[in-house]
Amino acid sequence: MRRYVSRSLKQLSQKAKQLSNESNGFTLVELLVTVVVASILSGVIITAFISGTLGFRLTNETSELRSEADYLVSSILSEVNRSQFDAVTESDNTFQFHRLSDPNISESGMIYRKAGYEAIPLNLSDASYEPSNPNIVLESISIQLVDPIYDPRRPSYMTSGLIEIEIALSLAENPDSVKTFKSSIPF
Repeated sequence: MRRYVSRSLKQLSQKAKQLSNESNGFTLVELLVTVVVASILSGVIITAFISGTLGFRLTNETSELRSEADYLVSSILSEVNRSQFDAVTESDNTFQFHRLSDPNISESGMIYRKAGYEAIPLNLSDASYEPSNPNIVLESISIQLVDPIYDPRRPSYMTSGLIEIEIALSLAENPDSVKTFKSSIPF
């Protein structure tokens, strides 16, 4: 029995030595490496999330401003097309639209125009338009005629060219978000 107990104690001490040589926990270095790797991964994930959120917000703002710019340009285009004008004059950055007067027949049978061009009730100027969305601020609008062709008989009247519109818009809650949009309308 002594022998059995002695052998059992030897085996037990050998197992105890093996267990003490094998560690069941983590060392300080392993813990530090794990913390560093986890912080790098969380930093990458947070950065990707923040940049995605900012990108979405910027895209949303640009889309909203673009929609308002399209509305303003289509308003101008609609008014210009409805007017059925024949010529344009410019005075102090305001464009007055004109239509040819109706032709008449004289007593001798000749066709003539009594007044040439007659003004119609359409004036385009920088102050003519306001945004439809109350969250959007119209910073500036510039309307210019590019490459005009003048009526040779009445040199102050432009009969064709391009109406170039440049609109600067921003969001009311973010005045630094100014975006500029350009559009050209042939006439």
